[in-house]
Amino acid sequence: MRTSSRSLLLAAVLAFAGGSVLARPGAAPPKPAAPAPAAQRIAIEVTRQGFTPDRITVAKGQPVVLAFKRTTDKTCAKNVVVELGDGKKVQKDLPLDQTVEIAATFAKAGTLSYACGMDMVTGVLTVQ
Repeated sequence: MRTSSRSLLLAAVLAFAGGSVLARPGAAPPKPAAPAPAAQRIAIEVTRQGFTPDRITVAKGQPVVLAFKRTTDKTCAKNVVVELGDGKKVQKDLPLDQTVEIAATFAKAGTLSYACGMDMVTGVLTVQ
């Protein structure tokens, strides 16, 4: 009976300690993971004149959030198509007076575009 009581006590201590009792003496504690870099947020307004700004530059490999807001009905840009690179694209509707966010991380340097669905209203996205 005494042996099983000691075993239970030892198991309870190990469970409470999270197993740290078994750690090697002098071992350094694990380092916390580095936080992910914060995304750069770029506001792009859709007006009668088109996208404002119509030229943006982002850093290669850094997270970006493109925040589109259509402020007029007098435009064909009621949706947007954003090139992500490697032939990939994302298309989103742009409801009037609502912000629509597109999150991306561009892996390669180069020139990409964003445009309305009919490709009449365009913008240039440069990845450096």
